Amino acid sequence: MAFTVNDLQDLIALLAEKPEWRAQLRPLILGDEFDRLPAIMEELAEAQQRTEVSLNALTGRIDVLGVRLEELAEAQKRTEARVEELALEMRALASVFRQFNEMYEDDSGALYEVPFERKAPSLFGEWLRKPRAITLNDLDKVDEAEVAGVLSPSEAQQLRALDVIIVGLDRAEPGFPETILAVEVSRTLETADLDRAEARAQLLNKVGYRAKAAVGGKFAHEFVRADAQARGILVRLVDQVA
Repeated sequence: MAFTVNDLQDLIALLAEKPEWRAQLRPLILGDEFDRLPAIMEELAEAQQRTEVSLNALTGRIDVLGVRLEELAEAQKRTEARVEELALEMRALASVFRQFNEMYEDDSGALYEVPFERKAPSLFGEWLRKPRAITLNDLDKVDEAEVAGVLSPSEAQQLRALDVIIVGLDRAEPGFPETILAVEVSRTLETADLDRAEARAQLLNKVGYRAKAAVGGKFAHEFVRADAQARGILVRLVDQVA
């Protein structure tokens, strides 16, 4: 027997009058998933609550992290400020040390020139035969070169500022040629002493003398001695000024 539209209308009317029939038909029409829909909605609500809790916890951690980052930024600022203060203090100490060193060199640097002049044979005998100390007045070519314009006034002044001049016969060369050592003397030898000795030896060579650079003092850092050796500059250290 065919199910007609009228039959459908009658069925709808009956279902409207019989709620218990609707309940019995609902699983047949919608399936079991419809009955589980409230439970699914409840599960979704619980999941949403857990998500909100997690988000709240994450937000709290982010807030804490933000505070911590601000604290670290402040700490970094304080560290940078302290580093700057330390740098200023170090510069101040370096300035004081330089002033003290200059004063000490003024007081004792000249004293160190004395043994290099007086003890030339023992101090320079390793390199020169019959070494002796002389003065710039003994080097006529320097005056002649200045008069002739071979040496500029500033170059002549550099030679006049030479601490010690030693002359002797070079043991390292055949025939022992006469050689002058342009010696710069400081209590503590620095690279600047090497530069001055080298420049002044070159000026003596320029006016016609055979000259080598040399430095003397009490102390020299290893890097200064290594630099001197690489540049062919002689180094003589003495423990006492007497």
